[in-house]
This record gives sequence, C-alpha cells and structure tokens, in this order.
Amino acid sequence: MNAYQTEHLILTPMRIEHEAELFKLHNDVLIQETIFKNVPQTSENVRTWLARYLAQWQKNSFGVWMVYEKTKGGPAIIGRCGLQDFENTNNLEFSYAFLEYRAGRGLGPEAARFTITHALRNSTKEKVVGFIAHGNARAERAAKKLGLRYIDDRLYYDKLFQYYEMTREEYFSHPHHQVAR
Repeated sequence: MNAYQTEHLILTPMRIEHEAELFKLHNDVLIQETIFKNVPQTSENVRTWLARYLAQWQKNSFGVWMVYEKTKGGPAIIGRCGLQDFENTNNLEFSYAFLEYRAGRGLGPEAARFTITHALRNSTKEKVVGFIAHGNARAERAAKKLGLRYIDDRLYYDKLFQYYEMTREEYFSHPHHQVAR
C-alpha cells in the first residue's frame, strides 16, 4: 500500500511494522488522558488495536493511517487518523489521535480531510460518525470544523458519549473538503 502526501503530512496505511510507533502514540500523555482515561496501554493492548486496524484495511482497502509530519530532518510521527466500519451499519466511524506536542497546529484537520475523502471515494458508505467524550473540547472543535454535527448523547462501549455525524453529501458539499485525488 502506498503512502500519500498532503501539504504538511505523509500518511501511510497502518502496517504491522507500526507497532512500536503505535505503542508510543497510545502512551502519549494527551492520548492517555483523552482516549484511555489515564490507563497506560500495554503491548497487548496495542496489538489488539493494531489487529483491528489491519483487519479494516484488509476488508475495505481503507482504514486508519499513521500520520507523519514533513520536517527538515525527515518524516516525524505525529499521530494516527482514519475510519473504520461502524458496527453493522453503512456508516464509518472516524477517529484520530495526535501526540501532545504536535496537537493544536491544524495538522489534525489536514489529515482528517485526506482520510475521510479517501474512505468515501473508495466506498459506498453513507455517513461519517464520531463519538466524543464529554468535556473533550478539543475534539468537539475538530469535529465541527470537519462538518460533523452533534446529534445526541449515546451509549458507546457502555459509556455515554456525544454522537456526531455527517452524510457523504454534506461532506463533499464543503469546498475545503475537495482534496485532490
């Protein structure tokens, strides 16, 4: 599978070789706090996530990408970003996680636009959905910036989350989502 580039980023489909980088990412302070509720992730936890990501790529030819920032010293890992099938629906669940020292610089939306566009162009999925923990203001702002709308609160893995969604048509109607092929 090929790597793709945007203005500031290099995105690579998730591969087994990414295990060490995913471990580092999932144990970053910000990601620990916002996604894993301050529970350190073990190698086994990371392998479970990696297996899920690899299965998604195998099934659909899209999924979660490793995201690298273009720097003078070469590509630097900054996060992961992508979409997965959402339960037994015709929808895709969006998620991303960026290292604390790289968050808040506009790179998340750049990666998100690429990954969402890639997934929707390579599928017939109807909606992009997202679940955001209450109090995660950064994720709420990012979701709205991408065009996701808050719908209601829903149970997700036995916890109450804010549920956001947007249709394929809503996504492609925004000019800033017209990413080159």
